[in-house]
Amino acid sequence: MAHLAGWLLGAVGLLAVLLLLPAPETATPVMRAHLAMGTAITLKLYGLEEGEAGPLMTLAFAAIDRADTLLSRHLEASALSRLNRLAGGQAVAAAPEMLQVLERAQYFAGLSGGAFDVTVGAVSRLWDFPNCRVPPAADQLAAALALVDYRQLQVRQGQVSFLRPGLYLDLGAVGKGFAADQAVAALQAAGSACGLIDVSGNIRCWGRKPDGWPWRLGVQHPRLADQQVEVENPGLPALATSGDYEQYFEYRGERFHHLLDPATGYPARRALSATVWAETATDADILSTAVFVLGPEAGLQLIAALPRTEALVFYEEGGQVRHRVSPGLEGRLRFAAGD
Repeated sequence: MAHLAGWLLGAVGLLAVLLLLPAPETATPVMRAHLAMGTAITLKLYGLEEGEAGPLMTLAFAAIDRADTLLSRHLEASALSRLNRLAGGQAVAAAPEMLQVLERAQYFAGLSGGAFDVTVGAVSRLWDFPNCRVPPAADQLAAALALVDYRQLQVRQGQVSFLRPGLYLDLGAVGKGFAADQAVAALQAAGSACGLIDVSGNIRCWGRKPDGWPWRLGVQHPRLADQQVEVENPGLPALATSGDYEQYFEYRGERFHHLLDPATGYPARRALSATVWAETATDADILSTAVFVLGPEAGLQLIAALPRTEALVFYEEGGQVRHRVSPGLEGRLRFAAGD
């Protein structure tokens, strides 16, 4: 998954209108960071004093930690690790949250023709990012690729079954988005009216800031590390970016990154980055991966078929970095001078 700018930028309004309005309340959030899921997490709460925000912060970070113990393939005691050990020989009962994640993953796997596929774990284990420095041997990849097929994963009646022995699930392309949604659900249930959470570039905001300005977020340019693309929020509360610059290594002059194409077992090559806006961080996380794998043409066709979903895709063509957007983002991008 890629890193997004964590700051908020004010939208430009009509001066004549603003002069008629009372001065907005200063929107200074209470902000804290938390380490979980192998990354830094930032949470901002608005309209609260430090003492009021503290218990809510604790509640949100506890929800993220629970998601980690549920979905991490790196924790031996996680629910996912248990599932990977047991489901090869029998149907295994799963927690409601696990079922929710897998059902959503399978839904988008079908819509994307397998461009998003949580059974890619057999292959991602071989690449072992971020530790990998040399591509896996071709014969090893071919053997692992035979175990990648979302249609061999069955989620039904509260149970999970692997229809092909040896399947191995990797929820890395959905876990952080799901964790962000879980944290926001906990915060809203506890009465939090407004805030933003950033789980390694998986961003979810809710409510309206006290200063009255809409949310504005920066998207990292995939080849210019010091430049952000400012994007006016299209009215959707979640976004996520998948990019080839986040985890990669160079080998014999070629870049190998962690976003794998389930059809080949190798890093996907059709895009440089894909950012998706959606109603939930779970969907944005999944779809940013799917669009990255599909590339600008097929990826934006997928987005066009979905309600209340938008995307920005960077890709390379003729040696040049180009971009395409879904219709709802037309006119909402602002590039730095000279980009």
